[in-house]
Amino acid sequence: MNRPRFLLTFFLGLLALGASGCMSSKKNKDPKTVARFMIEAPARSTGVSVRLPKSGTTMLLSPNSFFTEYDIVKCEVIDNELGKSLLFQLTERAARDLFRMTATNQGRRLVTVVNGIAIGAQRIDAPISNGYIVTYVEVEGENLEIMAKYITSTSVEAREKAEKIK
Repeated sequence: MNRPRFLLTFFLGLLALGASGCMSSKKNKDPKTVARFMIEAPARSTGVSVRLPKSGTTMLLSPNSFFTEYDIVKCEVIDNELGKSLLFQLTERAARDLFRMTATNQGRRLVTVVNGIAIGAQRIDAPISNGYIVTYVEVEGENLEIMAKYITSTSVEAREKAEKIK
């Protein structure tokens, strides 16, 4: 089995384990599905190498996440001319940061990483001012719906816990 297919199979296996009731949280039975957004590293710099599961595209990423589960309001699957994509709605604060980050990083790729696995990337052509990230991902259709649901529930739970701590 090749590595990208193994990673996708491993990720889907984790989703299946969580869906079968192996999670300890009483409030939320969905498995933790953490989405992060990372930026492609500039040429000749150090970073983390990732490979997309289907296309095998390899990219070097800056080691820090720009947006995390605390910044996501919701995630849903949408259909468009290129197929299925994930649509992420960010918090107001993260939307302002997204605009600044995309304004200064045009030409690089914004990479969607879920539970440590890069699943999609988009080239930044212009600043994103609406607070939404649309990512074409390399995950199959039915699994994509489940993933979007779990990303949303993980993000909502993380923000609720953060609010309680304040």
